[in-house]
Amino acid sequence: MSDPPAYKQPVRRAPTQARAEESRARILVAARKAFAERGFEGANIRDIAAEVGITHTLIRYHFGSKEQLWKDVVTHMYQELDRAMSREVIGELDMQTKDGMRDYLKHYVRHCAAHPEQARIMIAETFNGGERLQWMISYIRKSHQALAPVVQNLMKIGILPEVWLVSMFYVISTVSQMPFVLANTIKGLYGVDMRSQEAIDAHTDAVISILLREPSTHKGTWPELPAWTRKQESQN
Repeated sequence: MSDPPAYKQPVRRAPTQARAEESRARILVAARKAFAERGFEGANIRDIAAEVGITHTLIRYHFGSKEQLWKDVVTHMYQELDRAMSREVIGELDMQTKDGMRDYLKHYVRHCAAHPEQARIMIAETFNGGERLQWMISYIRKSHQALAPVVQNLMKIGILPEVWLVSMFYVISTVSQMPFVLANTIKGLYGVDMRSQEAIDAHTDAVISILLREPSTHKGTWPELPAWTRKQESQN
């Protein structure tokens, strides 16, 4: 007599579960944007709910508290990065070669371009310090621990400049991320949209040229800059 409920129950739950997962995903996207733009203290649960088009009680239902929502946002953020840089997405790269590192940098810069909010949240928590920063560092430490032997070997064999490991990690992350974090400033200064494919390609090319010390291969496709950036002919 228990067979009918066991058969019907998944059928009834499937649409509800799908809607719940969709709602949760939309909340995470809106919350990441809010935390990136306003920081943890400035982000407001009611504003996030309004952005998604739901009640703030539904956010409480899914995440419990603002603190837990922030943690789930950060977890999802680093899970996305792991997926973006996984073998399933970028393939099997030989990270002992310049070609492998070049391909790795291409994928990493493009991920940074698509997700500048990751650096913004990291910067905000760095300024604030405290438990949230320490919690976030646990994810960064895992990444650095996995990449440290690779980076050290690339420096040893001359593919990357041989410098202090900390400097190399933060040169790579900063040069890859900051133009996208500062996209509004660059738009105002140079009139270039850093979210455009031309700008992303140009910056990807620049990162590779700087780190691997090889000439640019995309000079002809760089976005045009304002007249004041061009050398003025000397006047006699």
